[in-house]
Amino acid sequence: MVKSTRQETGFKILGVETSSPVFSVAVAQGERILSVLKEPGVGRPSVLLMDLINEASADAGLELSALDGLAVSIGPGSFTGWRVGVMTVKTLAWALKKPVLPISSLEVTAQNFLDGSPQRICLFADARKGKVYTAVFSQDGGGGVRRLSEDRLRLPEEVLKDLTPGTLLVGEGVHRYKDLIASHGPKKFVLTPESRWIPTAEALCRIAASRWPSGALDDPHPLVPQYLYSQESDITGW
Repeated sequence: MVKSTRQETGFKILGVETSSPVFSVAVAQGERILSVLKEPGVGRPSVLLMDLINEASADAGLELSALDGLAVSIGPGSFTGWRVGVMTVKTLAWALKKPVLPISSLEVTAQNFLDGSPQRICLFADARKGKVYTAVFSQDGGGGVRRLSEDRLRLPEEVLKDLTPGTLLVGEGVHRYKDLIASHGPKKFVLTPESRWIPTAEALCRIAASRWPSGALDDPHPLVPQYLYSQESDITGW
């Protein structure tokens, strides 16, 4: 079993977020972010990601071997992105003999809306095929979010019917289903700006800092992406 030792200044964690078109990598010690790098995940994404990991670690002044563990966003989101992210982190954790904490990309995105308000946060990400990836959160009053529903693949109309007035809608589904949203009235939902829909490695690290080591896998072998379409796909090998 891999064990992590808490330092006085907090666990040292590498966070990898690749579920959106923008790859991001961060190194944190406790809640303090030591370095962050972001690049569009184009070209050879697996090579790009390892370059970002090595550079972020160097910028933070840490060898990868000095990390207490890794955190990775497991989706749902861009299939190519989180597949590369999960496989890279899985391999790295195995090589370094470090634990890894898997975190939902929807929960990571919800962290972008911590403003102290009582409004609920509904992730409403376009999943194509007429569906959305969705989960609902509220702010926990301690600088984080509280999960109110599990990550699910649903019809957008079903999601909207279940939401309370004033809920924040977050994600590409806001554009794709704008007419459906409008049919519920101009004031039922709060439409959030696109600039805040991207999950980040900094947010991932902050979640990890508040949770570590709870939920961390000592053995990275069981680590898999969260592919909510899996029952309808022919993807194998995980």
